[in-house]
Amino acid sequence: MRFELMVAIRFLKESKTQTVLIMAGIIIGVSVQVFLSALIGGLQTDIVNSTVGDAPHITLSASENRPFSFLSEQKDTQVFSSVTQSRSRRNIVSYNEIINTLKNDQRLSAVSASVNQQAFVTSGGVQSTVAVRGIILEDGDRIFRIDQRLLQESGSLTGNNIYIGVGLSENNGLEVNSILEMQNSQGISSFFRVAGIFDFENQQANDTIVFMNLTSAQSFFDMFGMISQVDMQVPEVFDAQMISESLSVQFSDYEVISWQETNQQLLAALQSQSGSSFIIQFFVILAITLGIASVLAINVVQKSKQIGILKAMGATGSMASRIFILQGVILGFIGSLIGVVSGYFLLQGFIAGTSSVTGDPLFPIEISASILLISIMVATTASTIAAAIPARKAALLDPIEVIRNG
Repeated sequence: MRFELMVAIRFLKESKTQTVLIMAGIIIGVSVQVFLSALIGGLQTDIVNSTVGDAPHITLSASENRPFSFLSEQKDTQVFSSVTQSRSRRNIVSYNEIINTLKNDQRLSAVSASVNQQAFVTSGGVQSTVAVRGIILEDGDRIFRIDQRLLQESGSLTGNNIYIGVGLSENNGLEVNSILEMQNSQGISSFFRVAGIFDFENQQANDTIVFMNLTSAQSFFDMFGMISQVDMQVPEVFDAQMISESLSVQFSDYEVISWQETNQQLLAALQSQSGSSFIIQFFVILAITLGIASVLAINVVQKSKQIGILKAMGATGSMASRIFILQGVILGFIGSLIGVVSGYFLLQGFIAGTSSVTGDPLFPIEISASILLISIMVATTASTIAAAIPARKAALLDPIEVIRNG
């Protein structure tokens, strides 16, 4: 193998122009691969985090009361009217055991009991609807990161204290310590003190969400001893579907839904984005492979006399074949290493060029070691495969014919 490696390096040095061209193609291809992988990965992470990062990844709720007819179906009887039960979402009763079981589940990073109801706020003669979330702040904060988003605070989320969004605050002229009157769906009104104003960087959330202590929400909505649902988060957001399916079996009497099920369009967009990136990278690698194969095939023709002499001196066909295989390995490995470095600096240039006024990037871009290693492995493997055809051709060369024909 040492002899073949020495000859392979010598052939590469003798054909400097061809070597530089092949190396340049590999470097550009790997740079593009690293750049696209990190860019698409960062963009997808940012989209997922902004959509479900500070929201429940999995929810557990009671099954719906679905409409049904009190009249039995009869084939020979035509019924012109029927009495039906309205469709509504039931509440979860005796939820403490469920909460304790879920909190002991190592697959979950956060578990929070929640009361989710609509209420009405009247300001300046105009009535608007708000979405009230009753939570235990310690549990709910692990999901919604409320403390990190509070712009102003004057008291904890206890008693009749509430936290409102900055949009609701501005639209209704409310400040910290303001008294807000809310009315539930049964027409019962109650007064609450604004103890905090948050900014979720989402207009709809800032305009409509009101956080309330769980006990206060249960009392206000006449839901003593009941909750609307259990909110959960998992360490890796894309594991939510698998964990959700497992929990559905464990809690068969309840409805367990992951964020993937409620965000089908987002999931389809992410998959399309990944598919497009994969196709681009595939054709880049294919172009590199074909280029290497073509150049090394020409190199075999150019070096046929030397190969013939080596065979006449005792070199076997497999040795001649390994010379060109090693050329492919050397070109692929060294080119991919330089390409990885080039891709890194390309990403840094992109980040610097697209940073906001504050100097922060538009979205986080992380270059993981796995992306770099995969890029090196793919480029080296592709170069080795590309060298296989010229190598086989070199192995089949007849030394007598080559030397006779010059």
